[in-house]
Amino acid sequence: MGVRPDFDFHSGEPVYLQIVDHFRRQVALRELRPGMRLPAIRSLARELNLDPGTVARAYRELEREGVIVSRRGSGSFVTPGGGKEHIAEERQKRLGLVVERAILEALGLGLTAEDIETAFTLRLADWRERGTQSARRRRVGGSKQKNEIRFAGSHDLTIELLTTHMRTLYPDLHFAATFVGSLAGLVALECRQADIAGAHLLDQDSGRFNVPFVKRLMPNETVILMNLVQRVQGLMLAPKNPKHILGIEDLTRPDITFVNRQSGSGTRILFDSRLLNLGMAPAKIRGYEHEEKTHTAVASLIGQRRADVGLGAQSAANAFGLDFIPLLKERYDLIALKEVFERPSLCKLQEAVCSDSFRHMLSSMPGYDVTDTGKTVTISP
Repeated sequence: MGVRPDFDFHSGEPVYLQIVDHFRRQVALRELRPGMRLPAIRSLARELNLDPGTVARAYRELEREGVIVSRRGSGSFVTPGGGKEHIAEERQKRLGLVVERAILEALGLGLTAEDIETAFTLRLADWRERGTQSARRRRVGGSKQKNEIRFAGSHDLTIELLTTHMRTLYPDLHFAATFVGSLAGLVALECRQADIAGAHLLDQDSGRFNVPFVKRLMPNETVILMNLVQRVQGLMLAPKNPKHILGIEDLTRPDITFVNRQSGSGTRILFDSRLLNLGMAPAKIRGYEHEEKTHTAVASLIGQRRADVGLGAQSAANAFGLDFIPLLKERYDLIALKEVFERPSLCKLQEAVCSDSFRHMLSSMPGYDVTDTGKTVTISP
């Protein structure tokens, strides 16, 4: 089974609870899927050099929680999808208790509701990347649902926070986010396949973000740019920087593995521009061709030690416990056609972005500057 490394028999935490947590985690990450069989109690006890009663106690707790079912004479199995109603109800009750306990503990530490919402969102982003990296949803160009705002553009944790915050403020309004990169987001906006785009594109000639690109792509449109945040981009590194990376110049070292963002993303454009200015050939960077679509996907790979370094937002590095070398501060704007920006649904989005609670969420994370958050610029033909 290879489960022993997850356990610390000297930590003071009961061993049976460590076994419970291990299998919960495997089910959550879908390493154990519905219907799959768990190791027999006696065989797992032998592998871990434990009393079979300890393993049996763990299995009883997992069954009580509805994580597994035991079949007499056959063994224990992960609860199949569509299980009995009472199991689903029990899970919902336990979920409510777990969440409430976490909230009360956080409030007891003096944290605000916004702090708690931010922490939950960041942890959920972490779990999504670890558990469903291969199943990221694609909705650009899809049919629009009623009461829906279609977002397409660059990934940032602020968009995931905004999605959660919008759901809290306006439960009947669905904010559907698709992360395709800054340029693809603007193209989707121009083609009316998105209501709002997110971009952080730096024009090297003028030194301005986003405005020159909007003018080139949509010269005959009146467009509104609303600043979401200013954020710090830089190199995300494994904890304690074991490869002693000091800057982009180190990425050509043969012992370093890089993980890139997809073509068309603002981060990729920034990185390629830095390489050009430094006279560095992409072919000399091991891993340059390995592309991921979000900052959290890059951070997750580095956290798993499947790569040594990637370019990304400081907030993502912090969420995954990585080291970080800052390179620049950039503007991340939400962009919409004027007639769309004035719709009631987008007005609600503006209210959410400008709310004190949302600005507090952003300010609570490193690498974000909310000085211009909510401020708008109009570009006319």
